[in-house]
Parts: sequence; C-alpha cells; structure tokens
Amino acid sequence: MKTSNMLNVKGIFLFSLFILYSSICQSQVAYFGKSLANSQKLETFKKTTTLFTLQYTDYAELEKFDQAIKKTWTITPYKIIKPEDLARYDTLANYSFFYFDGYAEKLDTTTNINVVYALKLVSPSKKPKVKEESVLATVNLFADQNTNLLVETQDQQFGSKRSIKNNLLSNLYNKSNFLNWSPGLLAGYLKQINDGLLANENCSIDYQFYNKIRLPELAKETLYVPEYIKQVFSSRLALLPPSGIIAEPYNYKLKFIPYKALDSLILNKDTPIKYVVYTQRSDDKIISVYDSKDDKIIYQRFYPQSPNFEMNDLSEIKKVIVSLSSLK
Repeated sequence: MKTSNMLNVKGIFLFSLFILYSSICQSQVAYFGKSLANSQKLETFKKTTTLFTLQYTDYAELEKFDQAIKKTWTITPYKIIKPEDLARYDTLANYSFFYFDGYAEKLDTTTNINVVYALKLVSPSKKPKVKEESVLATVNLFADQNTNLLVETQDQQFGSKRSIKNNLLSNLYNKSNFLNWSPGLLAGYLKQINDGLLANENCSIDYQFYNKIRLPELAKETLYVPEYIKQVFSSRLALLPPSGIIAEPYNYKLKFIPYKALDSLILNKDTPIKYVVYTQRSDDKIISVYDSKDDKIIYQRFYPQSPNFEMNDLSEIKKVIVSLSSLK
C-alpha cells in the first residue's frame, strides 16, 4: 500500500511544480489577503471549493481532520481528497488547494529551509494554455532532518526537475515527520488563515503579538505543552541557553500532553485550553500560544538565529504575563 501511494503521488507533479519566493512564506502561519485584494484573486478564491490533501498516514484520522477543518474553515466550502486526486482538478475552474511543498531560500552564505502546507489558487492566464498560480497562505512545518536535507539539496540531485520534484512530494506525503502537525494544531492554523483572508489582511514573519486580556489568564490557568517540545528539548540537552543567562522560570501551571489527548481537548468546544506551538525553520524559531476557545493566537514571538527550544522561551511568556498584570 505504501509503495502504491508513493507512485500515485507523482500524479500531482504537474500541478504542484512552482517556486515559493522569500516574500511568500514568512511566518509559521502567513497569509496575503491585502496583497491579493487589488488583483481580484482574493474574490475569485472566495468563490472556489477548497480541496485539502493530507499525508497518507493522516487518512486514518480522517474524521478528526474533518472535524478540525469544519471547526475553523468558513471562507469557502471544502473537501478532503487524496493527493493523487489533485491532478483531476488541475484543469477545472472554481477550486483552490491545500498541499505540501518545500523550497530552499539562499541568503548570502546561509540557506533557509521551508517545508510548508500551502494554499494555492490556479486561474487562467492571458496567455493560451498557461495558468496563473497564486499562493494565498502558508503554514511553516517543523520537519525532520531527512526532509530538510532533501529540500536543501534539491538543486544538487541528479535527474530531471520532474523526477526530483516527484521524489520530494512522495517524501512529504509518505515519509516526512512534521512535529507541529495534528488535527487539533491544524484547526489553529486554519483559523488564522481563514480570518486573515476574510479581513483582507497580511501576516508575515515579524508578526509579534500578545493578547492583553487572555494571556494574563495563564497566571491562574494551565498552559498545555505538546510532548514533542519536551522530547526535542531533552534530546538536545539544551540545559543552558546560548547566552548562558537563565531567566526566571515559568512557575505557573504547565502540563505536557500527547498529540491525541491535546487534539481531543482542542476539538472539544466544552474544554477550552491554552497551548504552545514551537516551530523551527532552519536557524529560526517561532513560539506561539493558542486559545482553543476560538482557535486564536494570544501570543507569538519570532526568534531569528535561535532555532532550539529553551526554557527561557516559556520565561519570556511569563515576563509578558507579569508586565500585563502589573498594569491592571
């Protein structure tokens, strides 16, 4: 079955082959409503049906993924399809697409690796038999090292561009491990995209934010932390931050929780919780806190050139909580 999937995913190659430029994917969740509003492409998108593709292993939890999408996605009707079915819709109008892709962006002597879950609109071009492709939003995924290496070395691999792209897509849909990916986490990502596009807004990497009302509530509530954060932190033995300075510890309530338990809480409307998402992108990281009550971000901070999770990242959250509480 796995081999069959790896072959089938090649069918989406002609649809998926495109290059994301550095201005396109700039945040853990990025959207470009304001940039596209003047071109009428945003209005065109709102008239489409959005097709969601998942990793092949995700279809075992199809009901949960459908529940997550239904909870937050209101801007268009939607349908979940298999990756190989994308090619059937490539020539049809009135569809937009969520799918996985990856690209490397070279800046001087450094290379940023971006593995993304992207929303794209395909529309007819003025040129015959040519289609215009517009990226409306992206979710940056925290991928495993093998996936990052595959994305980074695309230009160095032997073979045609077609075969290299086929290999990457097959890996993303079949083998890649995304640490910040689950049905519950997807609900939070889609909420940001859905509301941002509805409001014709842009969101990019320097987006720093905290909610002055909700964040201080963590002084009396539990902050839920997905267990992958604990595992990544422990595996790297990051006992001290690079600065050597240990901030005052986060001494409010914390609870490390497995994906399935976290998903159940996030998707249950009767159990609103606040939870952390840690995303690493090459040498950068983004720390976010979501509130499952309405799946909105209540805290976000981007750390350039500081990829590893540190306990100081939680201390920074506490620092903001304390400062906001003192203003009351």
